[in-house]
Amino acid sequence: MYKRKKLLYIALFVGIFSIFSTSVIYADTNSGGFSNATGSAEPVTVVRNINDLENAFNQHKHHIVISGSIYGGSKPKTFTFQDTSWNNTTIEGQNGSNPSLINIQLKFDGEMLPANQSISNIVVKNISFKGNIPDLQKLSGTDIIPGGTGTNYEGVSLRRINNATITHNNFYDMSDDLFSISLSSDNITVSNNHFWFTTQWLNMNPNPNWNWIGDWHDLATERLTMVIGANGGDSYDKTQKLHVTLHDNWFGPNLKGRPLLRGYVHAYNNYFDNSSAPNGNNSSGFSQQQYNALQIGSGSKILSENNNFFKTNNSHLIGLDNKADGYRFLDLNNIYTGVTGSNAKSNANRNEFVFPYNYKLIDNNKLNKIIPNTAGPFN
Repeated sequence: MYKRKKLLYIALFVGIFSIFSTSVIYADTNSGGFSNATGSAEPVTVVRNINDLENAFNQHKHHIVISGSIYGGSKPKTFTFQDTSWNNTTIEGQNGSNPSLINIQLKFDGEMLPANQSISNIVVKNISFKGNIPDLQKLSGTDIIPGGTGTNYEGVSLRRINNATITHNNFYDMSDDLFSISLSSDNITVSNNHFWFTTQWLNMNPNPNWNWIGDWHDLATERLTMVIGANGGDSYDKTQKLHVTLHDNWFGPNLKGRPLLRGYVHAYNNYFDNSSAPNGNNSSGFSQQQYNALQIGSGSKILSENNNFFKTNNSHLIGLDNKADGYRFLDLNNIYTGVTGSNAKSNANRNEFVFPYNYKLIDNNKLNKIIPNTAGPFN
């Protein structure tokens, strides 16, 4: 009898463990990526408001847990992690608390380090990064010109960072790109995130004019996802860095354009969702239409594999800094439904792409059903 009970308990345990494992594997089975970041091994510091967050940052806490919603103030506030003392850092949201950072940017920035150094082993997960539209509409003066707090406002910025994982986050309604990887960052995995803009952003009124790079245009049109590589000089060809994996992310709806990719990028199992298909002109008279879904930039090496493009415009678009700049691009096993515009032609072969990880492809016909349920924070 004892042996029977013992065997029964073992069977039950194995069954429960199998169910649990299946759910975990379902969320993370496609976890192959350039990063193997583990983040911090320090004790957790839980923060519940902006003062808590500032104190944790000033005290150099390396494992910060966001509990609930934290508002940075009427102007976007940036926390800059700018030297190697920030190696091995985790910033994550507390399950069950709807963790969010509003008008707050996390900037991991090693650009002032010696050329052979970078900040390493960074994990950011389970957080909603979002901008407060009325606050952004009220910005003026130096805040809305190049270098301003508004024009530089992203959710997360990685600048000369090595080995980082950005996973299961929301990024929406911010006034620069929602996210960026630049300045010879390397070995980055961006997975299971949701990048989009709300209809409130799309239709904002008043819709002020801002100046990002010497050109004034309206805020509502600035609906850009991410950039990998700051310019043609900060590209894979020039640096042999910017190895980035984008997988199982949900891009859209209401995106104007990008990701803009200048790195060695493997994009697989992503859902590019232009289901809202904005058209016509906004309150400032500028076109609402998406100009591209994924942009191949100067010095890049891009494998776009097993993605689902839905109603996108110019699904893959070549956009070089200079016409003579080189790039390598392969469109492999992607699916296109209701798309418009054009799609860039491949100029590379599969054997040109080598990845130091295994990965599993999802049925791309089902990505539009699966990815919205797996991308973004856990709660």
